[in-house]
Amino acid sequence: MSKAEIRVEGFVSKDPELRTVNGKSVIAVDIPHTPRKKDGDQWVDAGDTIWFQASFWERDAQAIAASVRKGTLVTVTGQPELNVYPKQDGSSGVSVRIKFGTLGIIPREPQQAHGGLNTAPQPQWDAPPPNAPQVGSWQTAGDIADADFSSPF
Repeated sequence: MSKAEIRVEGFVSKDPELRTVNGKSVIAVDIPHTPRKKDGDQWVDAGDTIWFQASFWERDAQAIAASVRKGTLVTVTGQPELNVYPKQDGSSGVSVRIKFGTLGIIPREPQQAHGGLNTAPQPQWDAPPPNAPQVGSWQTAGDIADADFSSPF
């Protein structure tokens, strides 16, 4: 017996659409990968695009619908399954489905149109965001400043 696992990191190609199948929520996330190589000073395509698709159900689907959009940088890990399908021109296409997957969002700094880093101020978390769960107490920067970090030994 063997077990195969695949991890794909890339940008989501379109807004995932939440659907209902047999009364259960499901969402699919599509991630394309086009091999690239350096040709002099520029990067060029070096092969056909491979499409990866992962589906998520119920609570996972709801969370992904609320937080993943086209262009979101994600990492998806799961078991690969080949999917052969007919293309519009009559030829066959192949994609890789990722089953029993997990998805992580990779935060990244927003960029300006000129390619430089956005220098806008980042939010300061002195208090919980308005929609934060109310579990335990929230420590503010003032609480931490007054804390005793000396060794208990």
